Amino acid sequence: MLRHTFATRCIESGMQAVTLLRILGLKNISITLNTYTDVFNKFKQKEVNKLDGYLNWLQSTN
Repeated sequence: MLRHTFATRCIESGMQAVTLLRILGLKNISITLNTYTDVFNKFKQKEVNKLDGYLNWLQSTN
């Protein structure tokens, strides 16, 4: 449970999955992504909003 909580907090703080994979000592990124999919999905909309804001900014500067 402590390992899962640690990994969840790392993801929530913005840590990249590859970095977390190495810290946890896992061999395959799919294990990390499959195990913590629910946490990654929470941040999907936030990241999409960042991209949308950037694209809107680019459009306004042209």
